[in-house]
Amino acid sequence: MAEKRRFLDVWIVESNTVYKEVPYTVVVDWVQQGRLLEEDNIKASGTKDWKRIGDSSDVAAFLPRQDPLTAEDQAEALEPVSLDFAWKKHHEEEDDDVDMIPLIDVSLVLLIFFMLTASSVGSTSFVDTPATEWGQTVDNPDALRIDINREADGSAVYALGTGDKPADKEDADLRTPKEVLDRLAARLARVTGQVEVVINAHKDLPARYARQLLVDLREEPFRGKISVNFFGVSEKTQ
Repeated sequence: MAEKRRFLDVWIVESNTVYKEVPYTVVVDWVQQGRLLEEDNIKASGTKDWKRIGDSSDVAAFLPRQDPLTAEDQAEALEPVSLDFAWKKHHEEEDDDVDMIPLIDVSLVLLIFFMLTASSVGSTSFVDTPATEWGQTVDNPDALRIDINREADGSAVYALGTGDKPADKEDADLRTPKEVLDRLAARLARVTGQVEVVINAHKDLPARYARQLLVDLREEPFRGKISVNFFGVSEKTQ
C-alpha cells in the first residue's frame, strides 16, 4: 500500500458514496485537505476488506493533527516580555521635527507585501473558497480555472476561466458538471502541451462536487492533457 501507483477504493461514509480505483496520491491529497475523515473507509482496488482511514498506518499519518499544549508552552507564554531598547532622550538643541524615513520604509514594505499577496490569491477571488493557514496558492496566468459557486437555493453553478480573468459569457452560468467538462475538453483541444487546472469550490458546498470533478479529470479525454490539479483556497485571517 506504500506504492504510490497503487489504486484504492474510497467509501465516504457521510454521503454513502464509493469512488473506485482512485490513485494513492489523490487519496493522500484528500486526507490532507480534510475531504476524507478518519471514519471514512478505504481498501485496495480488487479486494473485499474495507478499513477505516484512522486504522490505516499508511494513510492515517496524513490526517491533520493538532499538537497538544505542553507545560513548557504554557510556562513560556506566562513569562514576562522584556524589550531591548530604551527611548532616546532628545537634547534641547536638537530639532523637534519627526523623522519620517522609518515610516516611509515601513509603508513601502507593506505596499510590496499587499501587492504580492493580491497577485498570489487572485485566482480564487471569484469564489468564496475555504480558508486555510498552510494552503498553496496558484498564480499561473495560463492555468485553467473551474469555479463552482453556490446559488441562494443551495444548488451549484459552474464557470470556466483562465488565470485571474473572469469567465467569458459562454463559459459562465453552467448548470451541470457535463457542461463545464465539455467546454474544458474543447479548450484543451486547442492548446499544445499540458496545462494546470484549479478547482475553486464554494466553502459552503458539499465536498462531493469538487471530488467528482477531480475524478472525472483523471479520465479521458483529460488524462495526459492536465499536468496538475489544485484545489483553490483563500488565506485564513487571524
